[in-house]
Amino acid sequence: MNTIASTGRTGPRTRWGRLLARRATARSAVAGTAVGIVTLAVSAVLAANGTAEATQEVRRAQEVTRVLNDVSVRLNAQDAALREYLATGGTEYRSEQLAGVLDSARGGLDWLQANGAVDRFELDAIRGAYANYNRIVVEIMTQTERGAKVQGYSELAALAFAPLRDEVLANVRRNQEALAGYLAAVDKQAVTLQLVAEVTILIVSVLFAVCALVLVGYQRRAERQVARRLHEATHDSLTGLGNRAMLHDELDAAIRHSEEAGEPFSLLLLDLDRFKEVNDTLGHHAGDDLLVEVARRLDQGCRSGDVVVRLGGDEFALILPTTPDQPEAVEAGRRILEALRQPIQLSGLTVDIDASIGVAMYPADGADAAELLQHADVAMYAAKRRHGGVTGYDASLDEGDASRLTLQSELRHGIERGELVVFYQPKVDVATRMPCGAEALVRWQHPTRGLLAPDAFIPLAEETGLIDLVTAEVLDQALAQIARWAELDHELPVSVNIPARSLSDDTFPATVAAALERHRVRPELLTLEITESAVIADMMRAGEVLGELREQGVNISIDDFGTGYSSIAHLRDMPPHELKIDRSFVMKMCENSRDETIVRAVVDLARNLRLRVVAEGVETESALRALDELGCHEAQGYHISRPLPAADLTAWLAGAGSGMAISAV
Repeated sequence: MNTIASTGRTGPRTRWGRLLARRATARSAVAGTAVGIVTLAVSAVLAANGTAEATQEVRRAQEVTRVLNDVSVRLNAQDAALREYLATGGTEYRSEQLAGVLDSARGGLDWLQANGAVDRFELDAIRGAYANYNRIVVEIMTQTERGAKVQGYSELAALAFAPLRDEVLANVRRNQEALAGYLAAVDKQAVTLQLVAEVTILIVSVLFAVCALVLVGYQRRAERQVARRLHEATHDSLTGLGNRAMLHDELDAAIRHSEEAGEPFSLLLLDLDRFKEVNDTLGHHAGDDLLVEVARRLDQGCRSGDVVVRLGGDEFALILPTTPDQPEAVEAGRRILEALRQPIQLSGLTVDIDASIGVAMYPADGADAAELLQHADVAMYAAKRRHGGVTGYDASLDEGDASRLTLQSELRHGIERGELVVFYQPKVDVATRMPCGAEALVRWQHPTRGLLAPDAFIPLAEETGLIDLVTAEVLDQALAQIARWAELDHELPVSVNIPARSLSDDTFPATVAAALERHRVRPELLTLEITESAVIADMMRAGEVLGELREQGVNISIDDFGTGYSSIAHLRDMPPHELKIDRSFVMKMCENSRDETIVRAVVDLARNLRLRVVAEGVETESALRALDELGCHEAQGYHISRPLPAADLTAWLAGAGSGMAISAV
């Protein structure tokens, strides 16, 4: 069972502040995570580069050490061969052996020089010492072959060899020390990078956790928003009940269940009676309170599994799945109606609630949801014509009147959907030919039949009581348009036709006053047109209603003057501000002397009573000139302009204001 929704409110600044804080946290977390990932990437690159450089440096140092060791070995081998050569007195074998190792270290020294492996100055010194040492060895070998004594050369060779050997060994030691220092620096850098990586991983982990929390929060909020939007799309914001969209979904589900289980169900359409009086008398706030209370009573009065929705305005619908036949469904409707009829306190006043309920059964009264709704609507309007109660659908309700009932239902929903549009037929001052007012004429923009004239639906609206809604809508649109024209510097009075029902409605003057106040329009810019037959319907009450309207400053016009039976009495008992001569006299006044005499008489009567007189149905220039000669004040008709949409009349006014000649449109 549906329940009325109630939601807490939070200040917009608080919600905005929390939203900004969440967004700031999310952005900070994402930015921090990005920085952390970049830091890790840089650390990894640096570590990889450091490892590659260290590996390359170790290989280079090892190669330098190997070459230096090889140079040292070759030097020692050459020195050993020299000693053996001297010890044996320079035998041929030792001579060949010494010659084989002579200058053998030069290749290593050349490699060291080509690869810049040793300090250039030190290497030049080693190469110079080694060249000198080789010259001494060659001189020893030469002198020995000549039989000369080489004792001095031997000592000289020993003196040359020792510092050469020591310098090579010193370079080997320095190379090892440099490598060790480099490896220590690499180890320190690796430790630093590892520490940075560990700290960054910790920070990124925290930021990842924050991001995860933020994302989870966003997901939950998104899910809540989807749920809220789904609820808003299927529920009425005022009462918390389901709306028309939900009704269609529930009807489809009920039909599927009925087909599967073979169990019928009923659809009830409910429309409140005299709801407009509450709105007009106590205000829309009281009307909203009434709708909320009705929704609460309907909700509480239903059983588990029943569906209650608000279709819009003061119309509700109920799906009762456990009503096997129409009598039981009608009885359920009567119980609901009895619960609704309990008095309610609104604005300090006790108000009685009443309603009309139409009942349709599935599948007996409709093969699908659309047909079921249509027949329930027909039954509801039948109940309304019987002045309330509960009525079950019967095929006889449609006999000979299906199109009329359908149009009646469509009209009600068309009013709710804003399908009524107002055209305006301008009036001009006969003497100056300048615009001096306009008459509001309602049209119905039917979704399938196109633009309908008033004759197609106004009689039906008057018969069914929908004329009150039509009048309120036309009055509201006309006053809104007066205000818009005033903003464009067009102060144009507008006349609105009102039905007989309004003249017997004590609340109508208050409704007009509220509309004027709502649109900030001066009362003298509004003229209410009434027909003579409307006034005759209830002379006493009509006189009271018209008196209140006159006191407000609203102008009163008697439309179609001359076609009723008590015209003179009306002028005496309820004096208007204006008379409108019926078009049937004006259209032929130039061809028919009797019509011209009647028009002249009405103009003279109005002028003697100090009333303005308006001629309708002016379709020729000759008629307009004749009216000018008779002293008629205002005129309207196709010769001046056809009824126009507001935007077109605005353009027409601009043209008339710039001196454009009046012509048929």
